[in-house]
Amino acid sequence: MRLLITGLLALAVSVMVALALKQDNGYVLIAYDRWTLEGSLALFLLLVLALFSGLYLFLRAWLRIWRSPRKLRDWQGHRGARRARKKLTQGLLELSEGHWQRAEKNLMRHIGESETPLINYLAAARCAQQQGANQRRDHYLELARQGTPSADLAVGITQAELQLAHGQLEQALATLKRLRDTAPGNRLVLKLRQELYEKTGKWDELRQLLPELKRQELVDQGELARLEFQVFCRQLDGAAAHQDPDRLTAAWKALPATARAAEPLLLRYA
Repeated sequence: MRLLITGLLALAVSVMVALALKQDNGYVLIAYDRWTLEGSLALFLLLVLALFSGLYLFLRAWLRIWRSPRKLRDWQGHRGARRARKKLTQGLLELSEGHWQRAEKNLMRHIGESETPLINYLAAARCAQQQGANQRRDHYLELARQGTPSADLAVGITQAELQLAHGQLEQALATLKRLRDTAPGNRLVLKLRQELYEKTGKWDELRQLLPELKRQELVDQGELARLEFQVFCRQLDGAAAHQDPDRLTAAWKALPATARAAEPLLLRYA
């Protein structure tokens, strides 16, 4: 519709110009030094129009040629990004299906063209973990940290999860200490600390963590009661292992009054 209206307007203007020139063809004289050029106004306007059209087409062609390398780079970039997205999707599917080696290969293919290299590296680290390649796993995590410094927390949490799953408790402890300093209230960090303290028998640290777990509702009442009973029992066992009645009595008195009134703990103390 818009093109039709433009065409009709151009046709109307052409008819008006043609009628005007029919009545008076006009006259143009151009003189320079000893040279003169004369002719009809219609021919002069036609030459001006042709010159303008030629100049316009030349500039359009020159701009196309000048912009072609950038357009080619953009096209190649979009094409590479599509390839990278396809391999990322394929790699994540294979990771979910347990095809670790194929998943890692696809996740790392075209990663230089990926729009989300952080996801590629984190997923590839999980694949390497499942294959027992801890050095390769740590290498991917370091690349993720270097490539996206703002995602240090996400990388650290992933690293701690993988270290705990692989039984690298000392390394997980060091990682979680760093995360505790940078994000002390993060829910995932708190849960990982709970798991680590249980596995390593750090009952005093776990006892200090219980109020925060309760405040953030990371454990229900049943789980909280289990953790408290486990912590109090282990603390009593640790005090009793020294064969010192005073030390055991001090550990008993350090328990909350509600805990001392519970029959299972009272029996254990006895």
